[in-house]
Amino acid sequence: MATNVFKNSGVAVLATSTDLYTCPVSTAAVIHALYLSNIDGINPANVTIKVYDSSVTTEYTVGLNLPVPAQSTLVLDKPINLEDGDIIRITASVAGDIEAFASILEIS
Repeated sequence: MATNVFKNSGVAVLATSTDLYTCPVSTAAVIHALYLSNIDGINPANVTIKVYDSSVTTEYTVGLNLPVPAQSTLVLDKPINLEDGDIIRITASVAGDIEAFASILEIS
């Protein structure tokens, strides 16, 4: 019988690729929502979101240079399905301006 567990994952996003979440071994996961908040009080920032698909060792772009105005939150509320070893990665145009948070359902 499958076990369902709700998880959260958060990270301060760097100007280099930052791993937000890695799907555990023998598990599938559904990212229900991804929140990208610009905590800078003045400057806008852009984010790029990628999924590393471990089954084909390839990275795919989910969102490219998405603008996040100062003191705003961008919400991606469509599910992203992950398999064992897949990774959600985020890059910001300015290190420290973006915080990322994901609501996740793990199925094992």
